[in-house]
Amino acid sequence: MDRHRIYLRRRRSQNNQNMTFYNWLLNNLFKITTAICVISCIVLTIIKVVFSLSYLPDISGSETTTIFPIQFNSGESPMYSDPETAPFRFTQYTPIYLVIATFFFELTGWLPTDVHKVFVVNRFLSIGFTFLTVFMVAFVLTKVSGRKLVVGVLSACVVFQILSFWILTSSRPDSLIVLLTASYVGAVYKATTSRKGDLWFILAIFIAVSAFFVKQSGTIHALALAGFCIYQNQWKLLMKITLAGICFFGMYLLILPTESMSVFFDNIVGGVKNSISWDWFYDWTLERFLFQFAPLIACNFIISIYSLANDRSDLYRFLAISSILFFVFATATAFKIGAGVGYYQDYMILVVMQTALFFTEPVRISWFAPGFLKALVACYFSIVSIHCTLYIYTTYSNQPIELYTHQYSKEKVVADYIVKEKKLARNEWVYVSHADHFQGLYLKHFLFKNILIPFPDIVYLANKNGTFNFKKFGDMVKNNEIRFVVTKKGNAPENILGYKFPSLRKVKTIEEYDIYEN
Repeated sequence: MDRHRIYLRRRRSQNNQNMTFYNWLLNNLFKITTAICVISCIVLTIIKVVFSLSYLPDISGSETTTIFPIQFNSGESPMYSDPETAPFRFTQYTPIYLVIATFFFELTGWLPTDVHKVFVVNRFLSIGFTFLTVFMVAFVLTKVSGRKLVVGVLSACVVFQILSFWILTSSRPDSLIVLLTASYVGAVYKATTSRKGDLWFILAIFIAVSAFFVKQSGTIHALALAGFCIYQNQWKLLMKITLAGICFFGMYLLILPTESMSVFFDNIVGGVKNSISWDWFYDWTLERFLFQFAPLIACNFIISIYSLANDRSDLYRFLAISSILFFVFATATAFKIGAGVGYYQDYMILVVMQTALFFTEPVRISWFAPGFLKALVACYFSIVSIHCTLYIYTTYSNQPIELYTHQYSKEKVVADYIVKEKKLARNEWVYVSHADHFQGLYLKHFLFKNILIPFPDIVYLANKNGTFNFKKFGDMVKNNEIRFVVTKKGNAPENILGYKFPSLRKVKTIEEYDIYEN
């Protein structure tokens, strides 16, 4: 009997300990998840910083489309020029981010021919904007949800992981537009809760117009604000923000380096007018990047429908309307060849903020009392953290960094030969033929003032679709007006539009590069 009693006491004690640990774990599950997310974000930051300092030629997808305009602006060349005349180039983005990047680069005192330094400044600027986005998300959610710090920190970490996973905020204007999106939500929150609501709405439309002048996709910010006013039957407010928006738009056209209106819109509209492809959308957007966040997207649609049908909160209705419009806009534009998941970045910020606010309402906190649901949500965010971190690490670490470092130094030698030994003049042109593994990319940046067709893929699509006429390039080839053509060693000189170079002679081979001269 004594042994039996001792055994029962031990079992009860063990059960009590297990229940105590289980209760502690259940009560602190979201704190533990938040800790895992914070660690993930620290690791992701270290990875981003390390590889931002490397000689990887592209850490964010089409990074060169940002670097060239910064060089043009720093090198006192027009940021926007006629795409149909030499040098046949496009600046695809509107200018605010590019002007800010130029300002910070010029503060260093470096020259635009210090190509790696241009890349590094641009990358760290994007990292800075991404961090500001994360802090803005945490600040707004903490304020709206009643200073629940865990909600703000966990949501901010999820935003950082999504942006890191999609990589496009690593060195592009996307990093600034996501910051404006988070600020835009904060302004609307103040507008819907403050006595000076109209002033905050004016700030919101200023942010929306600013978003357009960072990247064309920022157009949806103004449309979403207008959609909210229409849904609310606030016609006077709609008139106010429309007039204010027109004023802000005109102001930006006056103060920003947009050149002529026709040239500006040829670049930012014609430069992105590519073909439509389902295969492209499925491979580069849906399968690789969107499926992983399907639970959040499903929550967004459910919450949005519920908010529009039942909720009296202006902020919740705004988030519902704007997130739906952002999703439709992103999906419509993501089918474009060359597009990617970047159009969904602003949408996902709205989704995370909307979901966090909805489920932390006092009337819904009890939904997480059952351990299963709480554990399911915690596990999902923990898995997202681990998945994003491992994906980014393997994506960057598998790149042949030594190869790109070697290419950078050799292409600097090629550029020095053309500029210093061959005395390349300001108005003489160089064409660099396409090669694998980004060969020739850095050479184009070293010779940015003289490079002909810096974005051959954009020119190819624009020519194929009939968006622009590049007959003048054919005339330049025919009339021997291109002084140098650089190719991969052993490759015949060729160009993206298929014109035959009539008379070229090889003058030098430097490592893996053949240099031809007219």
